Amino acid sequence: MAFYVKLGPRGILFRAGTLLIGVMGSWVYWRASRRRGMMAVPDLVPVLVEN
Repeated sequence: MAFYVKLGPRGILFRAGTLLIGVMGSWVYWRASRRRGMMAVPDLVPVLVEN
């Protein structure tokens, strides 16, 4: 069962922190996805292994 407990001023701090985490996480994800698109695909070079 869901219930609600008033947090007072701590609730505002909690909401602000949660918002900041969400914004920073989405910014990091956006940067990583852009960088992934810019990366060149490495050429595979066959290596001869002798026994």
